[in-house]
Order: sequence, then structure tokens, then C-alpha cells
Amino acid sequence: MKIKILIPITLLGAISWGQKSEDVIPKDAVTVFSLNNISILQKVSMDELVSYDFMTELQSELFDGSTQGKTLKDAGIDFNQKMNIFYGKNPEFEISGFTFGITDKEKLFSVFDDFDRKESLVPGTEYYNNYFNHLMIQGNVGLLIRVDTDQDKLTEITDSIWTSRGFELPWTEDEYYDEEQMDTYDEEELMDDDPALNEDGDEVEIIEEEVDETPVAVDEINDLFKNYYELRDSIESEYSRKRLFIITEELFVKKVNLKAVDSRLAAQLTHTSDGIFYLDNSRNFKNTNSLFYLQAMFPDLYRDLNELYTGNVMLGDIVLNQKSIDLKVEAYYGEGLGSIYQELNSAKFDKNVLKYIPKNNTGFFTYAIDLKKGYEKAYEVIMPILSEEKNARISANVLTIELLNDFVNTDELFNTYKGSMFGTFNGIKRVKTKRIEFFYDEETFEYGEKEIEAEEDMPIFTLGFTTGRPDIPNKILKHMSRITSQFKNMGDYWVYEEAILNSVPLYMINKNGLFIFTNDEDLAKNHSNGYGLEAISGKQAKNAAKSGSIYGYMNLGDMISRLPESILTDHRFDVLASMKGKKGEVEVISSKTTSQKTTYNLTYTFDGAFDNAGKYLLDLVNTAYLVSTTR
Repeated sequence: MKIKILIPITLLGAISWGQKSEDVIPKDAVTVFSLNNISILQKVSMDELVSYDFMTELQSELFDGSTQGKTLKDAGIDFNQKMNIFYGKNPEFEISGFTFGITDKEKLFSVFDDFDRKESLVPGTEYYNNYFNHLMIQGNVGLLIRVDTDQDKLTEITDSIWTSRGFELPWTEDEYYDEEQMDTYDEEELMDDDPALNEDGDEVEIIEEEVDETPVAVDEINDLFKNYYELRDSIESEYSRKRLFIITEELFVKKVNLKAVDSRLAAQLTHTSDGIFYLDNSRNFKNTNSLFYLQAMFPDLYRDLNELYTGNVMLGDIVLNQKSIDLKVEAYYGEGLGSIYQELNSAKFDKNVLKYIPKNNTGFFTYAIDLKKGYEKAYEVIMPILSEEKNARISANVLTIELLNDFVNTDELFNTYKGSMFGTFNGIKRVKTKRIEFFYDEETFEYGEKEIEAEEDMPIFTLGFTTGRPDIPNKILKHMSRITSQFKNMGDYWVYEEAILNSVPLYMINKNGLFIFTNDEDLAKNHSNGYGLEAISGKQAKNAAKSGSIYGYMNLGDMISRLPESILTDHRFDVLASMKGKKGEVEVISSKTTSQKTTYNLTYTFDGAFDNAGKYLLDLVNTAYLVSTTR
């Protein structure tokens, strides 16, 4: 009998200890960053780790001052396992956290020292809690997770329960009236100037009865708010607890996780690169709250658009070399959306663009799309979906689009912008500007404004696109010159005086099949036909010409050194600030787009070896996170 009992216990232990950190990523995660070689993070302090944007959902209550100066090396982390950072959001709840391997639980809780052990949610799992953060441990794997109920959903549930109990909401529309829009009357205007008279014509004294106007006690209103938010907090706690239990049971009992349900992530996790990332755009599209109206009012249309977007996933590898960092991203599409992207990105690159990019530029990009082919394929794919919707408003829009398609000359329309675009950045220039300053004298009540001269840092930029109809921009510019004297035709270029910061001119060049905007005076006055021998050539020019839809280059060290100090001290640009003083070049090349995918390769090449490879890796992960969460 003892042997029979021992067998399942042994098997359970073997399963637990054979489990890896990537096996406990919740299936609801839509973004995952997996760091393969996490031994490179041993020198990264816990304070640095929780300062990154991708840790913001966890950092507030996670660590206190006792972790200062400690690193991941001091935390009992298993550096032979991956560290997986995840995030997910849908209309019901939001999750964030990371999974990791454990070698020493005693060391682990010297860092996670604010966590208290609680009764386990599921058998075979240890559970620790710190306010909104939850730590689950099974075998040698840990899951740190935070679960939050969606705030809009929480308000909806709370209001429903509150009113169903017969209470009014603790705020009313009356509290938010606009006093200026209300009809106001002078008290004297409402009084009759003539005295009140009885039937005999004698004056009658009016005795005013005092009315008890005892206001609602402030304490009662405060109690109402207090009770409402206590109910809201208890609902949030209960919903988060139930969701946490469901996630924990799925992961540790049913073995349902993102790796098991998505073969694309499972395949990506087998890569030997230093880090990988996964972003499911199709679920981001389905889960966004902004589509709630579409889902409620047009469920069939919403379903069809979901199907169109299904399969849209981005997968990436991060490789740290001795003198470079390589980032490879593969954007996968579903059949319908992929066919549109394939046609859209099939434009032929116009080499005239290269004439207007100087050799000494700090950074530039080129972008080529075929709007006509993309429009035709989108019309072919999307219009049948819209046409099936039995709604008067959508039917009217469909009819309008069909009529425009029949009557508008789309060849000439799309010939105005032929598809190639470019932009350059040539550093920062200190320019004199003018601004209006308002003043008010409280003693004399004098009010006025005056023009103040100042100096500002202004980026020197150029932005242009190819056109087969140069007459169209000319017509617009001639019309503008008749309206205002600030538009002037200077022969080789047009100028719009005081266009930027009320003092800096904007130049427009309409030559060689290109229409160009720039604030670079040298380009407009001396190189309106291009830079000639001073334009980019060689490898850069070839890479731009043969790239797919997008090519980009930046001298990162030069660019950062030219940026104003105010930008680098802004917390929104911490990633840039962390690279100050580092010399290097960044190049982005895209492949030709197929109906299945587009591949993007980003290479950051620099002089010298890494000072801290872990810091570089976290900087890249953070940049990718910021890009993915602002889509």
C-alpha cells in the first residue's frame, strides 16, 4: 500500500521539477518577452530592473528599501532557466508579471521580503501575497503576477449592484450644472413694487413664513461615497481573487498555458537567441475596449473583421554580439490582411529620393508603398464584408464608396503620390524665435500682450515624396500666395515665411518628380536639384534601394549628442538617455512582403565591447514594450 501511495507522489514531484518557467505563462498574455541567457542580468540591480516601463504594473508594491544594492544574483534565481515577462489585457481584466526558475528559496525571500505566505489556492503550489502582487511557487518555478479587473467593467458592476439595492449613486447630474448657463434672477426683480391690497383697497401686511431649509448633512454625503467605494473595493478584490484562482488552476493543475495553446510561441521559445518576444496583434484587436460599440451594434461585421485580423502576430529574436545587437522581427498576417499588405508593399523604389539625402546626415528613412494596388486589393477584400451588413448607415457608406470608385479617376488620384517617401534628420540648430507673452497688472487692471524674442533648439529636417502630378502642388502654392504674402515663389523653391515658431521659414521644392518640405536653408538655396556627389552612395544607397517597404539609418551617438538636454532629462526618453556617450549606428531593413509575413532586421553596431550586456538587453526589451503598447 505504501508503495502505491509513493508512486503518484513521486510522479507529481518529477512533473513539478521537470516544469520550466515558460510553462507557467498565462494563456491570456498577449505580449511576452523571454530572456534566454539571463546570466547576463546578474549585475543588474533590482532597483534598475523595476525602473523599466515593462515593470510598472508590478513595481509599486513589489520591493522596499531592503533590496537596495541587491541584484538578481542575490535573489536565488535559476540562471539556467528563462525569465519570461508577460502582459495581457481584455475587456474583463488585466494581467502582468514574470516567470522564473528558482535555485534557493531562502535567498529569494531575502529579496521578496514583503510577501506573506497564505493558504494555497490549488494543491501542490505555495502561495505568497503582497497587496496586489501574488507569488506562486511549484517545484523550482515561480510565477509573480498581478491581476486587475478592468476599471470600466468594475464601475458597471458596482453601479448595477448599488442601484439594485435601492440606493442612488453618490453623485447626480445636478452637481455638475454650469452656473453661467443657468437663468439667474435678481431677488429684487422678483418682488412686486406695489404693496398687496385687500378687496377694500387697504394695504395688507404680508407675514413671511419661515421655511426650514436644513441642508443634507455633509457627513451623510461622505458616508454615501465611503460606502459606495467600499462596495467597489470589495467587488474588485473578489473578482481579482476569482480570476487569480482560475489562472492558477489552469497553469498548475490543468497545465493550460500560452506555450501549450499557441504553437508559434512554443516554436519561438526554442530559439537559442539571447531573448525573444511575442506580440499577438489579433487578440489586441479583439480585446480593445474601443471596439465595444462595433461589437454591440454590428456583431456580424465585428466577427468578419476579427476573422480578417486573425493570425496577425509579431515574433522576434534579440542577439547580443561582441560589437553589435541584432533584432529580427517577423510580422505574420492572416490570408486576407496579408494579401492587402503584399500589394501595398509592392511599390518600386524611386532612386531620385537618394539625391536629396546628404552623406553627412545624422539619420534618414525611406518608405515605398503602392497606394493604388493596396486600395484595389482592400476594396476587393473589405467591400464584400461591408456589403453584407444589413444596416442603413453602413449601406449608405458602401454606396458612397462604390460611386466614388466608379466616378473618380483613381489612376490620376494615386499618381499624385506615387509611393516613395523619405525623411532626413540633420541635427539641431539654435534659432531666434518670437512668441507672444500675456501680462496683467493687478493694481492698474491693465491687460495686454507683447512680443518676446527668444532662442529655441529646432531639429533640421527634410520630408519629401514622389509625385507624377507636379502641377497639383504648384496650383496649391500659387493659390496660397494669392491669399497671403508669406508664400513666395523664389524660382527654384517656394518659401513660407515665419512658418515655424513664428519666425523660421519653411521651404518647398517641386522638382525631379519630388515634392519636398524642409527647414534646411542650405538645401533649398544651394541643392534644390539634389546634392550630387555629396549625396549618399555605396552600401547605404544600395541597402535603401533594395530594401522592402522600409529602410532606416541613424548615427545614434551623433543623434543623441545633438539632442537638447531637456529631452534627455525627460523620463519618457530614459532609453535614449541611457545610451548617451555610446557611439554606434542603427540600420533597419525590411524584406519584400508576402501574403504571409514581412521580416524586419534591425542592427545596432558600435565600437568596443559591452559595458553591461544585461542593461543593453533590458533597454531593447523596454523599447519593444513601449512600441507594442502604443500601437
